[in-house]
Amino acid sequence: MRPLTHTLPKAMLPVAGKPSIFHIIDRAAKAGVKDFVIITGYLRELMENEILAAYPNLKIEFVEQKEQLGLGHAIYMAGNKFSKDDSMLLIYGDTLFEGDIETMMQSKNPVIGVFEVEDPRRFGVIEKGEGQAITNLVEKPEKFVSNLAIPGVNYFPSSAELFAALEHIVSNNIRTKNEYQATDAFQYMLREKKTPFVWQILTAWDDAGTLEAILDTNKIILSRRGAGKMFAVAADAKVSNSNLGEYASVSEGAQIENSTLVNCIVDRGSVIKNCKLENSLIGRNAVLENISGTIVVGDDTQVKAAR
Repeated sequence: MRPLTHTLPKAMLPVAGKPSIFHIIDRAAKAGVKDFVIITGYLRELMENEILAAYPNLKIEFVEQKEQLGLGHAIYMAGNKFSKDDSMLLIYGDTLFEGDIETMMQSKNPVIGVFEVEDPRRFGVIEKGEGQAITNLVEKPEKFVSNLAIPGVNYFPSSAELFAALEHIVSNNIRTKNEYQATDAFQYMLREKKTPFVWQILTAWDDAGTLEAILDTNKIILSRRGAGKMFAVAADAKVSNSNLGEYASVSEGAQIENSTLVNCIVDRGSVIKNCKLENSLIGRNAVLENISGTIVVGDDTQVKAAR
């Protein structure tokens, strides 16, 4: 994700006109989530300040994971933010998705959102039982188990049960690849505690975990807007004498002059002059002049070519 993540947490990289985590917050709020707990780490103050500024009317708390000990550990760190009667909608920070989480949040059993993939060997997958039941979780199976991958959209009607499982793996130092994994806690609940899990299909899963995936996801999200609307331009961005083609995403305060952009993401405050760009990612407060082709530049970068 470098150079962009030199100065921004991965969850704050822009996709379809706003930071990727804003898509997650917006969808959860639409589903009725009132209280948010967000795990932060790298560049946490920047992330916290921008989220709070964007969502002044939501109750949002932050927990810092000071040591990168795995996803399970990150969730475990938030244990004191939940009461024993709280439920939890758990969404991983680089998982952009579409699906009926309103129905998911009505379940009496833990729910793992799944998405059909062509090559399940690249993902963690569920093993199905009768109906919607889950009998096992398998990480990157060599032999076919199912094609239902686990993107990271899950619901727990009892957060206390999840935190008890996380306490078990942490206190017993149960690690996978030297990290405390959330799926190990799920497996403990499923196998040892005999907690019934069910699965629910997600209608879309858009990964934002790599630079290439961010551009692909930007394209997918904007394409859902329909013909003639497949771009995103912030209200205060300035676009003059330019052609914003399909899948162009321009954030707040950016300036586009005498340029053509196709499937490009331009973050806030950047200036693009006399450029013809395709499949490019431009960080914040960058300046590009007389550039053609594909380019990836981080924040506060200047790239100027002679005309």
